[in-house]
Amino acid sequence: MGTSNSMKSGKLRMIPRLAAILIFTLLMVFAAIRVCTWNTLGKNTRLLTLVNPWNPLSETGFSAKLTTVENGFQVDRACADSLKKMLADCRNAGRKPVIKSTYRSVDDQLELFDGEVQRLVETGLNPEDADTAVAARIARPGRSEHELGLAVDLVDADYTVEDETQSTTPTAQWLSENAWRYGFILRYPQGAEDVTGYSWQPWHYRYVGEDAAVNIYSLGITLEEYLSLFYSEEAAVEVDTAG
Repeated sequence: MGTSNSMKSGKLRMIPRLAAILIFTLLMVFAAIRVCTWNTLGKNTRLLTLVNPWNPLSETGFSAKLTTVENGFQVDRACADSLKKMLADCRNAGRKPVIKSTYRSVDDQLELFDGEVQRLVETGLNPEDADTAVAARIARPGRSEHELGLAVDLVDADYTVEDETQSTTPTAQWLSENAWRYGFILRYPQGAEDVTGYSWQPWHYRYVGEDAAVNIYSLGITLEEYLSLFYSEEAAVEVDTAG
């Protein structure tokens, strides 16, 4: 009996040790995953540069490296090949995508924003209300993703108006299901206005790289939420400013 009790006692003492080893192992695995995540994100931070109403381009250190894709439109070199491939596959699928807008300089954005404000003022809206209304759907100068060269507005050739109806077009439906395969995300989804700062724009796609696009699409979240989930103070954000 003494030997039996001793063995039972020994086994009981082993349980906390095994639990401790298991917890330690899990912590090490978790730490390894986070380090891997930080390293992966660190290599791709340039593609994840956040520009929105609260994060101006001037604070990112980002500099667009432009190249022409089609019809004189320019994008950052990082997304040019992916955009071309996406457009080609979309057309091969029987859709008719048309580029409406890509890179814009700060001056271009200023002209667009002020022009839209003036248009609303001419309809009878006071300047302050017109400014607020425009800012909900068009970024103020210095706060537009188009200034990164990583954003592209895509519409259907049979319906080129940038409004909510665009989401019902064959092109928009194909892009919403497949853009992530090419590293693009629908940047301003419906119902996320408080998070992104902008109204639903079913034509506005942003290049974030294939890894991030897969995660964002799979989780059904925005770029802001993705960065909040995977970034921390330990994950240093480095922007590639090389020429």
